[in-house]
Amino acid sequence: MKTILVLTDFSENAQSAAEGGLILAGKLHADLLLFNTYINYQTIASYGGGGWVVDEYTERKHKSRIGLQALTEGLESLSNGLDAEGYIPGINSESDDCDLGIDVAGLINKKNVELVVMGARSGTKDDFMFGADTNAVIEYSNRPVLIVPAGTKLKNLSTIVFATNFEEADLKAIRYMAKLGELLHYKLEIIHVFDPDKNNWDEKEQEFDKQLADIKYSGMQYHKVTGKDIVGRLNSFVNHTPGTILAMVHVQNSFLIRLFRHSRVKEALANQKTPLLIFPSKME
Repeated sequence: MKTILVLTDFSENAQSAAEGGLILAGKLHADLLLFNTYINYQTIASYGGGGWVVDEYTERKHKSRIGLQALTEGLESLSNGLDAEGYIPGINSESDDCDLGIDVAGLINKKNVELVVMGARSGTKDDFMFGADTNAVIEYSNRPVLIVPAGTKLKNLSTIVFATNFEEADLKAIRYMAKLGELLHYKLEIIHVFDPDKNNWDEKEQEFDKQLADIKYSGMQYHKVTGKDIVGRLNSFVNHTPGTILAMVHVQNSFLIRLFRHSRVKEALANQKTPLLIFPSKME
């Protein structure tokens, strides 16, 4: 049985992620695994090599267990209203005091994880692209990571917009989304974002087009974003479109990552509450 892994810190964003994970699990006939880490990096640092204070450790572990129990009960109530062809996901939970990235890698290997779902960070300078926890998860994961802002509803997913500049991992990600689209029935918009610093696009695009033609998915469309206002044109594909997810492959310091971190795209995504589907470059 496949598993949707939901990472939670019991925040509002994490609640939206958990509800979205439940909806996807129902549609994909997968089970749900809720996971919380109660490690406290500030406490560890403040006590140097002296270890944890036992009372504080016990309290954090207790709060984690209570939070997971409450979240499980809430999701079980919501699952009664799922339109999932009669499939109700099983909901399990685990917690640990280890590093989040290491825990995620272990759970993926042991639990047949199809997708990792987590809430977007808010109220920090790293908001949306990306916080420390998100970076750790992407670094250690070999499965797609869906980042869900607070208030997002995935029940009416209609479109995935995939930004590409022909990295090697892009075609693997597109094949994954096309296969998933057969179950979720969304439109897949492939957006070629032109990198003005490279001059071999004609050759790369011809090879990309050839392989893209071999992917048979009726809901797939291909567009180019060129010119001076790349950011504005990319925004137009996700702006004011309910049910849209923006997807990309995460290649460290690539043109797309730089574009999303230092442009109006980041602000627009945060304002529009647009979920992000991130494919690690080492995805299996």
